[in-house]
Amino acid sequence: MNALEKKIVALAAAAAAVLAAVALLRQGDGAPRTPDEAGLPRAATPGSAAGAAPDAAEPAPGPEGRPTPAEAGDGAAVVDADDATPDEDILAEEEEKKADAFDALTDRWTEKEGGEVSMKDMDAFVAAFKSVPRARKDECLHRALNLVSDEHVLLLAGILFDTSVEKEHLELVFNDILNRDEDVKKLILPRIYKDRTHPCWADAAWILDVTGELPQKENDQ
Repeated sequence: MNALEKKIVALAAAAAAVLAAVALLRQGDGAPRTPDEAGLPRAATPGSAAGAAPDAAEPAPGPEGRPTPAEAGDGAAVVDADDATPDEDILAEEEEKKADAFDALTDRWTEKEGGEVSMKDMDAFVAAFKSVPRARKDECLHRALNLVSDEHVLLLAGILFDTSVEKEHLELVFNDILNRDEDVKKLILPRIYKDRTHPCWADAAWILDVTGELPQKENDQ
């Protein structure tokens, strides 16, 4: 080997040594720290879609579309709407039964011939009427006014004498009494006149005065 060839071999050996040193230095510095530095795709993290930031994920909805506790807020209870309100169907059914019960009582007295109306009968009739839902009271009362005869008119008088009944219904009964037999009016109007707090007192007093049947005052001689 001549001198030139020896020089080329020496340069090649030197270059190889330099490359080896560089490789050793890189190994000592460690492997790439992130997938981006290594040129690899980023791995998907739990709770996030591939390529999306973890905080972009939304919580899954609760059963039947109800909010989860996380959506309702910390410590907030999720209330079922069905548990928060009464069953309207059951309430309507109970009110219907009360209206039907009053109508049935009216029918029993309509079918009954003769027989005096006792205080107990009056009280039962009034209690049944007062239990009727307000939305059905007009309907049920008009029906009773048309069906109850003069013979059993004290049933209606029981409603008229109870001032806890709504004024509009007292006036309906009062006007019905005015269209009945004179003996019925003579029986009921003086009783109304005795109660000055009664909503129909003024009308009863005027009628009794016009007919000359106004009761004498106790201090009259």
